[in-house]
Amino acid sequence: MNYKLDNIPLSSLGAIPSRGNQFFALEGMLDLPKRIGTTEYNWGTSIEPFVDTEDIELDGRALTLNVAIKKTSLDTFKSACVACTELSFDYDTFQVVQKDEIKVEEIGGYYKVEIPFWQNSVGLKPITITPSGTGFFKINNFDLAKDFGIYLAQSSNSQNTAKRIEVQTTEFYERTNFRDTWIIDLPCSLVGNDFSDMYAKMSQFQALMMSPGIHALKIRNNTLSIYFKDGMSVNVVSENIAQFTLRATVV
Repeated sequence: MNYKLDNIPLSSLGAIPSRGNQFFALEGMLDLPKRIGTTEYNWGTSIEPFVDTEDIELDGRALTLNVAIKKTSLDTFKSACVACTELSFDYDTFQVVQKDEIKVEEIGGYYKVEIPFWQNSVGLKPITITPSGTGFFKINNFDLAKDFGIYLAQSSNSQNTAKRIEVQTTEFYERTNFRDTWIIDLPCSLVGNDFSDMYAKMSQFQALMMSPGIHALKIRNNTLSIYFKDGMSVNVVSENIAQFTLRATVV
């Protein structure tokens, strides 16, 4: 993978990409930020999700670059990181700022350097694929396995019932038929043919997640009305496999 700071290759700055906690030197490039602003309103008898186009606004996200570098090049490299406004790699370009601590660890004749960048504005790509309409694990008409290469590891709480909506009264509140939203966590893996395919599939899937409206999640014979507000952290474990927990709010 080729990485650049303001269109300058790392090699020109004396740095070599190095793995950190994931398979590639750059971490966070597949993460989906959480929504910001008001995402729902409690009416006391129901929860109203705010899922119109104008309601869906994303937070920024952290992008962490890991490199190894000779001691003689360290100061020049750190200066380039601090000044950097554009971080890029083979498949995308991000507008960033370097605002947090750069961590340096000495290893032999080299330094291991961890550089956190912040991407304040995260845009989603438009959905360009057509839903297949088949399968046992679907969102709307998209078959998550066939259309996105996403496979569900398990579903432990999809049959839960939400707690009741609590209303402050002077006496004990006895109504139980008005129910709150609840959270379902689905451990998933996304498998692509290679990283390019995996990156494209994840981009399409995240665009689906944050598209307007309430979505229909089908897990075999169980269908739930959901929306997404929490984002997700993605662990890239190989050049074509990523793991994540899909967190949905059930309404």
